[in-house]
Amino acid sequence: MLHSRTKALKLLGMSFLISCFALMLFLLTPCQRVEAAETTIAKRLANLESRWGRFQLGGEFSLTADYKQRVYEEYRTPDLKNHLNIYLDSHIDQNFYFYLLLGHYDNYGYINHLYVDEAAVRYRSSNLLADLGKFKFTLDPLGLIADHQTSPIQGIALQTGNTDVYFGGYYSRLYLNTQGLNEEKLKITSDDQFGFRIALPKPGYMLGMTLVTTPTGDLSETAVGFDLIANAYGGTLQSEVVWYRPGKDNFQEYKHDGAFGSLVSWNKAVASQIYNLYAWYFAKGFAPVSSALNEIDKGEIYTLNSYGFGGAWQHNLNNNWTTTIKGGLLFSPEQTEFSRAQLVFSGRLCKSFSPATSLEFGFDSIFEPSVDKLELSRYNRLSLQFATAF
Repeated sequence: MLHSRTKALKLLGMSFLISCFALMLFLLTPCQRVEAAETTIAKRLANLESRWGRFQLGGEFSLTADYKQRVYEEYRTPDLKNHLNIYLDSHIDQNFYFYLLLGHYDNYGYINHLYVDEAAVRYRSSNLLADLGKFKFTLDPLGLIADHQTSPIQGIALQTGNTDVYFGGYYSRLYLNTQGLNEEKLKITSDDQFGFRIALPKPGYMLGMTLVTTPTGDLSETAVGFDLIANAYGGTLQSEVVWYRPGKDNFQEYKHDGAFGSLVSWNKAVASQIYNLYAWYFAKGFAPVSSALNEIDKGEIYTLNSYGFGGAWQHNLNNNWTTTIKGGLLFSPEQTEFSRAQLVFSGRLCKSFSPATSLEFGFDSIFEPSVDKLELSRYNRLSLQFATAF
């Protein structure tokens, strides 16, 4: 009996020791998991902090109220709208750079939508600059035939050169066409635009040539331009002469074998004032798809299917006030609304509260082309805009 009791006590002691050991393992194992999880989180936070310096976040906000009078609409109440742009830039590494532009447009009581205006990757080296994705880009200096500020490029742009020569070019998908059934299949085609530029920078001036072509589709066209930027009479002279021809499949009804367009501007800064002179000639049928001439809200005094001359005067006033006045005479033959020279003018009065915040009052009485780019009509606009950057 004594031997049996002794054996039982030993078994009981061993069971107790095993239970204690198992309990220690049970208690220690979760601690190790928690420590491992905390270590992983710490590493992630450290990586995030080390990369945070590569990110840049900013934006722009504007609120506009304006009255507009056009041939097809007349506002009897202020048109209220705001624009919001949010920029996110990231330096991926020494050569690669990502940039994103989110845009929000709200026409109060009418349209409200959020969209991606730019999303692209940039590669930069000592002799090459490449952008891939969707981004804003202008190839020719005055933007008469290769301006993609309003309608961004969706493709790729390459730029290279040195102090003696510049080469640039891009490919952009303009439009994707879905045509009818062909052997029980949808036929998919696209309007693709190609641009190429060569420029020769020299001391005191720069000569350049830009070629743009969209081979096929509703937006088909070909345009070639020659430009000159030079120092002249104490100011800067910029000029561009373009030959343009729509493709055979172009949506414009007016077909022709070629039309010329040209724009010359000269500006000079004197103390707190800036003087500008303009002269332009855009023949009937000159209507490039990717042109700065298609942006009416800039308040420029020149437009398609017209010729004329004018000037602008900008003056920096006291207490951070700035005024800009543009005026000129516009001529356009074969118009149904007018036959004589027309006065065009535009003005801005701006108050800067800081380098990032301003309030601007503006008025425009200019001309805008119709959808066919032939008929011109008066465009009157009175506006008040608050803008800030952050």
